[in-house]
Amino acid sequence: MCTIVDARIHALSANLELLASTTLPSLYAPRLGLTSANGSSTALDELSTSEADDLLEATEPLFAALNQLLIRPGGSLPSIKTLESTLRTYLTHSPDAKYVKSVEEEVRSYSGSGEDDDEDPWDGYEDSSSDGTKQVEWLIVAAGAVVLYGRLLDALLNQTLPLSEDIFYWDNVLSRPSGLVVYSIQTAPFRFVSLAQEIFTDARKRLTTQRPSLSDWITTLRASVHRHHISMRRLSVLRRAVAPTALFKRAMSPLSTVYKDVQTKQQQLRQLRDAQAAALGLLVGESLHFRHDTDWRRTVERVVDVMQAIVSGVSESGDQVDNFEAKVFSVSSAPRSRRPPYVVAQKILAMASDGLPSQSESLAAIVRRAGKPSALTRYWPICVCTVAFSGTLGQILFNRRASIAQWLADASSTALDFWQNWVVEPAKNIISTIRHDDTAQVAIVGRKSLQADMQSLERMVVDFAVDNTDSGLSPAEIEAVRAGVREGDVSAVLRVYEQELKAPLKNAVGGELIRTLLIQMQKTKVDVEVAITGIDRLLKSQELVFGVVAALPSSIACYFAFGWVGRLYSGKGMKSRADRKATVVRTLGNVERMLTVRSGEGEWLSYRDEGLVLCEVHVLRNTADVIPRELRADWARDLGDLEDIKLGVHRQRDTVERIWRVYGRFFE
Repeated sequence: MCTIVDARIHALSANLELLASTTLPSLYAPRLGLTSANGSSTALDELSTSEADDLLEATEPLFAALNQLLIRPGGSLPSIKTLESTLRTYLTHSPDAKYVKSVEEEVRSYSGSGEDDDEDPWDGYEDSSSDGTKQVEWLIVAAGAVVLYGRLLDALLNQTLPLSEDIFYWDNVLSRPSGLVVYSIQTAPFRFVSLAQEIFTDARKRLTTQRPSLSDWITTLRASVHRHHISMRRLSVLRRAVAPTALFKRAMSPLSTVYKDVQTKQQQLRQLRDAQAAALGLLVGESLHFRHDTDWRRTVERVVDVMQAIVSGVSESGDQVDNFEAKVFSVSSAPRSRRPPYVVAQKILAMASDGLPSQSESLAAIVRRAGKPSALTRYWPICVCTVAFSGTLGQILFNRRASIAQWLADASSTALDFWQNWVVEPAKNIISTIRHDDTAQVAIVGRKSLQADMQSLERMVVDFAVDNTDSGLSPAEIEAVRAGVREGDVSAVLRVYEQELKAPLKNAVGGELIRTLLIQMQKTKVDVEVAITGIDRLLKSQELVFGVVAALPSSIACYFAFGWVGRLYSGKGMKSRADRKATVVRTLGNVERMLTVRSGEGEWLSYRDEGLVLCEVHVLRNTADVIPRELRADWARDLGDLEDIKLGVHRQRDTVERIWRVYGRFFE
């Protein structure tokens, strides 16, 4: 059930339960689960225990019916079938059944005798009773009216929204010539059948004999086809002869019939949508209310009559909205005498069993005739082309079956490899990094490589220094050389190298030049490893970042793929988030336009505009996923302010401006 319907029905049910607790005698309170009842019950208090038990037993069916129709906090609205069965049970056990039937028979006898009797048959009826039975009956009728009110409100709201979608579809068809061409192709078989029926009907009218022969039929059909062809040629000549204004071109174009057909269907849907919206606005404006200080029984009678007028008049799409509202207003303001609750319950039952189904069927018939074409009508050209080329396509597929099978195998293998190598493995690496698993850490060089090369360089430099010193080196001097090598100082080797370069050829053969070069090569290797070790440490410090970056592209691809599958499974299909944002922007624009136009005409919206605003707000509620989750409660509150007709046009327009100002950045 829609949010606005659910809120209104639960508010009415709470008021009705409060009314029952204040009007029913205290004897009846436990039968409804009420803690107390404050109604006057002096006569009932004087009953003996056996008399009270007999009274409770006699009224048991009435309380069973009332309990079935009352909506408890957190409960759901009873179905139409529950309403029908409950009201039938009440009508069977109502104390007024015999009295009402006798009055109806008397009225039928007056009408059958031809006598004029304009008097109200219920004039002077009194529904007071000392045992409070009439209060229970009226509460049953009121609860039934609440259920019917909720079901009718929900039906009108759910029926009006698809009409707007169909109107938008026809707008798209009329907005571009290609749309008219496609629609003309889609409806070509139906127009051909209609033309054939027209020609056949014309030929049948022109047949003079009662039993025409086959030759007479053929001759008459040829003449009808010829007349139709002549009329089309005259139209073509007229189209070329008259000044080619834009309006005349449109009127005389080959697509003029299609254009007029689409316009007619769109106009029918607009009239029906306006009538539905006016009915929705009337239901909200003329709503039920239960207050102990008012004559709530007359309110129930008036609202039931209004619902009856709406159900009987909303399907008459030929009526203008003003005429429809005038009819409902005349019913609402008409003087009426007090009627038995039995009669009001009969009206509710008639609307539940016949009125609502008939209204839905008539609406469905109009939508089938003027609404969006069926899927078969829209896609039969594609199906025909597919069937026509299916032989060739099947032969191509059969000849390439091996390639197709290989392609499918490669596609599945690629998908599995993508999942394993680019989703699972990066995720495992990220987990290993978080857990500081040494086996999964990034490393450019081995851990022992730099240490081994450094020790080798120290030994080379120490041996070289010892060999090139006459008196030898003490242990302290050797340790100083080692420390210098660890700091990058190999000056002992470089000094000898500089001397050896003075006679390179001689020293290359018999000197230390080759040895110094090899030591410097080892020094270069160590320097490179030191630099690489620094880079290695930098990589290790950013290893988690690298892992996340490696897994990010595949994660994004999987997110969009699974999101598309989820939308397809949930019924949203391929409608993207951008499409839903466009829907919100278009809907808010429609509401703002209606409020702006009406702001100069008065403080309150018309019933039609109220109904349209309610429908648009319902669309906004269904697209709340474009709003961040933490702001959706505020979004629902602002939509509640927007659909509150008691605020007036100016405050509703201020609400729209606040919505644009607060949530506008989420629609970009």
